[in-house]
Amino acid sequence: VAVEKSITEVGQELTELVEHLVDIVRSLQNQRPLSESGPDNELSILGKELPEAPSSSSCPLPDQSHPALKRASQFAQWAIHPTFNLKSLSCSLEVSTDSRTVTVSHRPQPYRWSCERFSTSQVLCSQALFSGKHYWEVDTRNCSHWAVGVASWEMSRDQVLGRTMDSCCVEWKGTNQLSAWHMVKETVLGSDRPGVVGIWLNLEEGKLAFYSVDNQEKLLYECTISAASPLHPAFWLYGLYPGNYLIIKQVKV
Repeated sequence: VAVEKSITEVGQELTELVEHLVDIVRSLQNQRPLSESGPDNELSILGKELPEAPSSSSCPLPDQSHPALKRASQFAQWAIHPTFNLKSLSCSLEVSTDSRTVTVSHRPQPYRWSCERFSTSQVLCSQALFSGKHYWEVDTRNCSHWAVGVASWEMSRDQVLGRTMDSCCVEWKGTNQLSAWHMVKETVLGSDRPGVVGIWLNLEEGKLAFYSVDNQEKLLYECTISAASPLHPAFWLYGLYPGNYLIIKQVKV
């Protein structure tokens, strides 16, 4: 009887031990990464199959490792890729070999004198826009003081962008102020700095608009424009911190 009692007690203890082990395994299974769950990892002990944990396919997690990709601009079909005109380039600026990056020079450049060259740190692009619709983008993130916009080729070379009747721009002062200059008048737009500026010139309707296009398009400023002569993309890098630069971006199509 003693032997039978001992065997019974041992059996009960084994049963309790197995149940305890099952509880442990279930707890561990609930803590497993989702990527390890699935039919191939079903566990069973002594014929007691454990419930299958939710698979990664049935409970997808958001992928936060990559930011949302920027969608193509609504103006992408009218995108142009202007290039800087060296004849207009200020002696305080340098241009890259592909003519799409303009940089504040560490020392004045010995460019040949020309009445077409700006005395201030400005440059125009070669493309003359006299009709149709046009769009381009400028990366301003590596320049502390800048203005981007349009101007006629006849703009006075000792004047600055936006302060003439034949030029218009948006301007970041480097003091937490974004402004628009049109018809020699300043409009303060706010204190948010756009990293990439999209410029939309619709000469068919006589409209010029500036957008912030870092992640999504946000209208910064829009005005009517009537050009007596063709307009050129125009740039001003002021503050003259050596190494500051602006880039004419490749527009995503």
